[in-house]
Amino acid sequence: MFLALKEIKKEKKRFILIISITVLISYLVYFLMGLAYGLSQDNTSEIERWNAESIVLKSGVNKNILSSQLDKDIYYDYDDKEISAINIARTVGYLNGEKSDDTTENFVLIGMRQDSPIYPEVLEGRLPENSGEIIGSMSIKNELNLKLGDIIELSSNESKLKIVGFSQEAKYSVSPVIYTDLEMASQAMMLFNPNRNSEQAIDTYTTPTPNMPDLISAIIVHQNNDLKSNDDVEVIPVDEFILALPGYLAQVLTFGLMIGFLVLISSIILGVFMYIITNQKRQTFAIMKIQGISSSYIGKSVLLQTVILNIIGISIGLGLNLISAYFLPTAVPFEINGLYYFIIALLMLLFSIVGALFSVSSIAKIDPLEVLE
Repeated sequence: MFLALKEIKKEKKRFILIISITVLISYLVYFLMGLAYGLSQDNTSEIERWNAESIVLKSGVNKNILSSQLDKDIYYDYDDKEISAINIARTVGYLNGEKSDDTTENFVLIGMRQDSPIYPEVLEGRLPENSGEIIGSMSIKNELNLKLGDIIELSSNESKLKIVGFSQEAKYSVSPVIYTDLEMASQAMMLFNPNRNSEQAIDTYTTPTPNMPDLISAIIVHQNNDLKSNDDVEVIPVDEFILALPGYLAQVLTFGLMIGFLVLISSIILGVFMYIITNQKRQTFAIMKIQGISSSYIGKSVLLQTVILNIIGISIGLGLNLISAYFLPTAVPFEINGLYYFIIALLMLLFSIVGALFSVSSIAKIDPLEVLE
């Protein structure tokens, strides 16, 4: 410990350079991890909120809930199970009825019954009481600056939905979520526009026409049970369903490889620096061996130096990352996960120690007589 610290104090410039490189790489790794986790949450936070074991979809839709249409009778067949019916539709909405590029946003409209286990808890405002009232996730409040009483006009059927409450932050495939009743989010209702169908003109908020089939997008299964896939339906474990989200797996693999390579590069750079410094001090180590200081003691000091430099560099990089996160705009999908950050720090430390072992092995091979000749 004493030898390691004394060496760091003596060669400040060299070790500051090593720490600086470690800081930059660790900062980049942490920042990419925050972006990767943030994007992952933007894709899956709504799904995680369902607390589902599996999801029942129509067979043959490639695990895509937006393409699934189940007969509601199937839901009643499973009514003795811990399940919830759900409708999901992608839509475009105009904020407060203003039809311009700046006020046009993509939404995911999710319909469910208010007595459903997956119905969102209202954190601000109240539950919908009338047709055409919706709950918005906090995402639309924080990112789109919407407030209670604002209107979202759907482009598909010109329905005007009034925000009466806000629930926790939630997104589905990167789009902010708004919640309505089960029927309002059906694909049939999303296409029905009384202004274009005067013969069937009814209140759009009330019900579709009698000829419209009674369909739902999916059934959410909350407990692991004996539901099996058949010719009509496919029962998909929720983890498998998440991986099938368009672009999700590619995104996770891309960020994972980038982060992994950066951790590896960091350890290689630090290992090379320590190896060069060790070789430059061969004569010093040779004299120390002649004085009776063992190779294991010298090797331990090199390993300890590596650990100290890494801890300092990783800590500064983490601190800079936390400061950066504070100043990022809410539109940037950045989230901090303490467990993931700890794992990254541990991996960087372990890999750097492995790299430093090459320096330790070179110390063991130093022959004092040969070096001092």
